Amino acid sequence: MSKGPVKPQAGGGSSPVDQGPIGLMIGIVFGTMLSALFAWAIAVIIEIVGMHTPMMWEAKGINHARGLIEEDLAYISEYPRSLIIPDTLGFSQSVAKMVAKPFLSMDVLGYYEESRRPIPDDLRDNMKRTSLLLKRELAKVFMVSMYIAMDTAVRMFVVVFALPAFALACLLGAIDGLARRDLRRWGGGRESSFLYHRAKKATLWSLTVGFGLYLAWPFGGFNPAYMVLVFTALVAWSLSVWVSTFKKYI
Repeated sequence: MSKGPVKPQAGGGSSPVDQGPIGLMIGIVFGTMLSALFAWAIAVIIEIVGMHTPMMWEAKGINHARGLIEEDLAYISEYPRSLIIPDTLGFSQSVAKMVAKPFLSMDVLGYYEESRRPIPDDLRDNMKRTSLLLKRELAKVFMVSMYIAMDTAVRMFVVVFALPAFALACLLGAIDGLARRDLRRWGGGRESSFLYHRAKKATLWSLTVGFGLYLAWPFGGFNPAYMVLVFTALVAWSLSVWVSTFKKYI
């Protein structure tokens, strides 16, 4: 007597648990926060190294870090409106002031001004002279940390302002990819798992790594409009290739 197909048991084996929408949102929020903190730390380290390197911005000192936030606010003023925020410049300035509040509450500015007092030439206590020099360098680190934190927060919201452009790029890429996928299926085209996985990684890279690079960019002179243009084009192209090589039926 032939037996029918054996049905898989409900409790047998372990299957991966799908992440729900709430878990996905929490992951995105924490991932964004960690990316911002990591970018801030990297940018602070690069800024400090640059302050002590003659070929970089040693002559500018902390003014280089302050110039970054001023430059980014100037770029934002060229695009005063967004679909998400009606007053991008005013909102960005409010964000920068809010980020600076914890540093100002610790009297970082007062500590920096005090550290700039000239060290007497006749000071013979080497230990005290060393402590004063160390205090001066530490005050610079605090000031740089504040300016970079302000600039990182402003750049994060530049990305938020550009979300409609990224959403449009994703929509165009998905539509183009679906059309190419149907043409391939009905035209007898070949499928490529290699291309599918590479396009998937390229899409995720365009949305994550590019964001992190922009946050930590320490040299200035980089208009965020170019960043939005480049990475939206990359997202649209890679998503189109990803969807067009998707094997399963939709």
